[in-house]
Amino acid sequence: MYQAITRCTVVSACSVSPPGRWRATTLTTEIAALARDAGTPGPDIEDRAALLRTEITTAGITAAALLLELALVLHHTVRGDDTAAQGDIARLEELTRGGDYTYYTDIAHFVTGLPATSPSPTHWLDTQQATQQRWRTLVTAHRNNPNAAG
Repeated sequence: MYQAITRCTVVSACSVSPPGRWRATTLTTEIAALARDAGTPGPDIEDRAALLRTEITTAGITAAALLLELALVLHHTVRGDDTAAQGDIARLEELTRGGDYTYYTDIAHFVTGLPATSPSPTHWLDTQQATQQRWRTLVTAHRNNPNAAG
């Protein structure tokens, strides 16, 4: 009896979930795959990112836009393309201009090793230096073996 009630509760919860939640999850999964493939040579990452950016803009999911730009920061940094990484950071700064999610720009600076243009309001659980080192280690891992990093 309990299992039957549990199943009904789960089915009911799933059936009333807003469709946008599933789209956001799908976008996040696709962005995670893009980050996994960061540093891969060729136009594939850029092509996938362009499609994702269009889908994200259409869906209006800010959190997904932030994740996409951060994944691109990782990709461009692994590839050694500082100019493209700076463009990604500029888009992150625009997306966080209102004060929400500013830690994404911090992480982008940690990934690239580029200095931030202004002090961060973010307080890290570990020291900022320890957090930055973890992100730089991820870049190094991707540079050494893009398919095995993460």
